[in-house]
Amino acid sequence: MPKLIRQRIAEEMTGAALPFVAFCIALNLTAGQITAALKIPLYLDSIGTILVAVLVGPWSAVICGSAANLLAAAFGNPSMIFFIPVVAVIGAFSGFLARKAWFRKWYLVVIGGILQGILAAIVSAPISAYLFGGVMMAGTDFLVLYFRSVGNTLLNSVIYQGLASDPADKLVSFLIVFFLTKNLPQRLLSRLRGAANVG
Repeated sequence: MPKLIRQRIAEEMTGAALPFVAFCIALNLTAGQITAALKIPLYLDSIGTILVAVLVGPWSAVICGSAANLLAAAFGNPSMIFFIPVVAVIGAFSGFLARKAWFRKWYLVVIGGILQGILAAIVSAPISAYLFGGVMMAGTDFLVLYFRSVGNTLLNSVIYQGLASDPADKLVSFLIVFFLTKNLPQRLLSRLRGAANVG
């Protein structure tokens, strides 16, 4: 790992940031398991990653999302390990938007969530299509099957599914993070370096 990246991670992971990131890893896993069990056509497994991106920083968010995916793979969903590039994009893009103060206004959160969903769909589609045949045993699989049934290629079907569900998923995730940050105790916010991103 290059020295500059190690330095940025060390700057972000100070004080309350480390236990907060650990909590957000658990949040990703829990939300993802609940939505998968209920077959909800959303993922909601990146709420913790986005929360870390906003309140700690993008490098820590990439670590949070990657660790959650590795743990999800260890706990019985090995396909999650292949989607680490997707969580890296989510963490980096969310952190970028947070530093541009997009998490201060609800309408920017809405736009950011939709943009994040489009990016996630584009990055995840080839992984899902070529490694897993487009079927991820998730609530969104019916969309892939529908798009295939009307004559689309596998990759196009997965892209259309992603564009149909990922913007909604990331919009909901961004809004949850927005409302969480507005209601976190000031004592906790003041201990995280990204508090100014939501002030």
